[in-house]
Amino acid sequence: MLTASEAPRRVFTDPLTDSSRWSHFVPRAGDIVVSTPPKSGTTWTQGILAMLIAGDPEVDAQTSMKSPWIDINVRDVGEVMARLEAQEHRRQVKTHSPFDCIPVWAELRYVTVYRHPIDVHFSMRKHRRNMGSHIGLPPLPEDPSESFREFLSGEDHASLPAILDHFQCTRAREPRENLIRLHYADMLRDLPGAVAQIARHVGIDHPPEVMAACVEAATFDNMKANADRFTPSAGQGFWTSDAGFFDSATSNKWEGRLTEHDLAAYDAVMTRALSPEDRRWLEWGSAG
Repeated sequence: MLTASEAPRRVFTDPLTDSSRWSHFVPRAGDIVVSTPPKSGTTWTQGILAMLIAGDPEVDAQTSMKSPWIDINVRDVGEVMARLEAQEHRRQVKTHSPFDCIPVWAELRYVTVYRHPIDVHFSMRKHRRNMGSHIGLPPLPEDPSESFREFLSGEDHASLPAILDHFQCTRAREPRENLIRLHYADMLRDLPGAVAQIARHVGIDHPPEVMAACVEAATFDNMKANADRFTPSAGQGFWTSDAGFFDSATSNKWEGRLTEHDLAAYDAVMTRALSPEDRRWLEWGSAG
């Protein structure tokens, strides 16, 4: 039985999530935790990990079932833990909660991924439209400025305050040998480098031809074309379109859609919250 090196200091809840569910998780040495704000490359990273763990670019990732989101409250926590306990291969799970809301173990590997916060919001707008009505979340306002104002001051896990909280909790724990921080834009710019970086971090090594095949399988077009293998909860009626889960893999989605006032309000929040260096990285990655 592993003992957490850091216990949760608080509980994060919103209409869809509850970080206290982590109290049911029984870790194994070598488990991998993917910790991100939503719409920041979570499923992409989990798909890459599924291929690396299996050594097979054709793996049936089934991320929501095989590498579940621990915090989501729409699935019975006992059933989720039973599925994890039955796994004999190396395991991975995901969370959108900040690090001080979950237990942390020295024997596990942690992968964090971030994305420009405004891109997160515009990706979430499409994501919510693709979500089945049975999930029970209210639709976001159609007007981009109205939904953006909610994003700037919201309390759910996809709001700007939550993204900043998540990022600051990660920065406060760096550097640590079992923690890596990636950026969506860097993954787009250099996917082979990102796959290699993830593999090194989790201690997985495959022949060059296998790694190259995993990189090819991890492209946006391939994951969208194989949504039945990579989309969380594929085939379960969770989404209006399983392939629609993979939107466009583009950045600067807000151009021409937000007013100067909208962007000034965003700038004020970011300036108060982050140093110029951290802000540049959170928005643009290594090219910032």
